[in-house]
Amino acid sequence: MALVQVGHGTLLAFSGITLPQFTDPQTKDLFLNQSQTAFFGSLGYLGEAVGFCVSGPLVVKLGRRVTLLVTLPITAASWLSLALSPTVWLLLTSRTILGITGGIILTSTFLYIIEIAHKNIRGILSGILNLTRLMGLLMVSSLGVSKLDWRQIGFVCCGVPALSFFCLILLPNSPRWLVTQGRLSEAQKALVFFRGKHYDSEPELQDITQQISNVDKKLNSSWQQMQLLFEPSTARMFLLLIVLYLMVSVNGCHIIMAYLVPIFQAMDSTLDPYNSAIMFYVVRIFGSLVHVCVIDRLGRKPLIIVSYSLCSLCMVTYGAYFYMHKTGNVSDMGWIPLTATMVSIFFFGIGQPALLILSGELLPISCRSIGSSMLSFSLACGAFVSTYTYPMTVEALGEHGTFWLFSGASSVITFVSAVALPETRGRSLEEITGNLINNWHQTTKL
Repeated sequence: MALVQVGHGTLLAFSGITLPQFTDPQTKDLFLNQSQTAFFGSLGYLGEAVGFCVSGPLVVKLGRRVTLLVTLPITAASWLSLALSPTVWLLLTSRTILGITGGIILTSTFLYIIEIAHKNIRGILSGILNLTRLMGLLMVSSLGVSKLDWRQIGFVCCGVPALSFFCLILLPNSPRWLVTQGRLSEAQKALVFFRGKHYDSEPELQDITQQISNVDKKLNSSWQQMQLLFEPSTARMFLLLIVLYLMVSVNGCHIIMAYLVPIFQAMDSTLDPYNSAIMFYVVRIFGSLVHVCVIDRLGRKPLIIVSYSLCSLCMVTYGAYFYMHKTGNVSDMGWIPLTATMVSIFFFGIGQPALLILSGELLPISCRSIGSSMLSFSLACGAFVSTYTYPMTVEALGEHGTFWLFSGASSVITFVSAVALPETRGRSLEEITGNLINNWHQTTKL
C-alpha cells in the first residue's frame, strides 16, 4: 500500500517540476500557452474529484483491494500515454485520467489501512502512507534536477503502479469490508493474517459484527450508505469535516506544489529553483516523519491546531515579503519567503495527515466508504478551483494578498478544530462511533 502511494506522489509533483519545460518558448517538444498551463497544473485535481466520486461505489461493491487491482493497470497505461503524447490534447487527457485513477487510489489505500490497523498503531500506519506519498514527490523532484526531460520522467513514473499491482495480489481484503458482505470466515482469516497466528481474533471480530448488525440497512449499496451519512447522528460531523477539507484545499499547499518551480523563480532567491524544490519535499518528508513519531503519543487534535496556526503565521510572513517586494527593495531579504515556505510545509506535513486520519476515524463503517470519497471530492474540487484560478487571483489581489488569503484558510482550520473536533487517539473504530452516537443522543435530549 505504501508503494501505491509512492505512485500517487509522482502524479502530484509532475506538473510543478516539468512546467518550465512545457512553457519554454525555445522548446522543440510540446509547448503550452497560458491557458493550457493553467489546465495542466490543475487537471490532476479535477480528475481526482471525478475519481473520488467513482471510488465510493467501487470500494463498496468490490472492496478496497480489488478496486486497486483494477485501477493500477489503468494508471500505468495512462503514464505511458502521457510519456508518448504527440499532441497537447492527449497530454492533458492523460493527465486527467491519471487524476481520476489517483483519486480512486487515494481513497482505497487510506480506507484499507484505517480498517486493517490495530487501534494502537493506526495513526502511525496512516502516517507512513502519507510519508511514502511524499517519497514519490521527492523522486520526481530529483528526476527534475537530473535534467531528464518530461517524457523520460513519465516513463519512470509508469513503473511504480506496475510494480504495486503484483505486490497487492499477496494481500487479503479488509476484514471490516468482508463483514459487511457477510463473509465472516474470510474476515476472521484476514484478521489472523494481519494480527498474527497467536492473536485471539474472536473479540475484535465480534465487535465489528455487532456494530454492523446494529445498522438495520444493508451496507452494500452506495445510495443506502449515502442515506446513512446524512442521518442526524453523522451529518453534523460530516459537514464539519467538509468545511475543514475545503479550507485545506485553499490554504496554499496544493497551489505551491502545482506551481513549485515557477514560485521559487519568483522569489528572486540565489538558490537554484530545482534544488529548492528538492529541499521543499525533503522538509515536508521530515515533517511527516515527526508526525509518524508523535501521532499516537500526542493525539490528532493538538497536532492539527499547532500545525495550522503556524502555517497561517508563515503565509502572513510570505505575503508581507511580497508586499515589501512590490513597494521597496528586498534584495537582501530573499531568505524570508524561502524560510516561510519551508517552515509552513514542515508543519503542513505534520498536521494534514492527522486531519486525514480523523476523517477516516470519525465516520462510521456504515457510511465510511461513501463519506470518505465525498470528503476527498470536496478537497479535490477546491484544489482544482484554487490551482486553476491562482494566476487570476495573483493578478486581482497581488501575490501578497493571495498568500494572506491562504493564511486566513489555515486560521479557520485552527479555530474550527479547536472548538469542534473530538480526540480519537487510542480508541477502536467501533468505540469512536459509539461515543459519537451517544453524544448525539445526549445533545438531542438536552
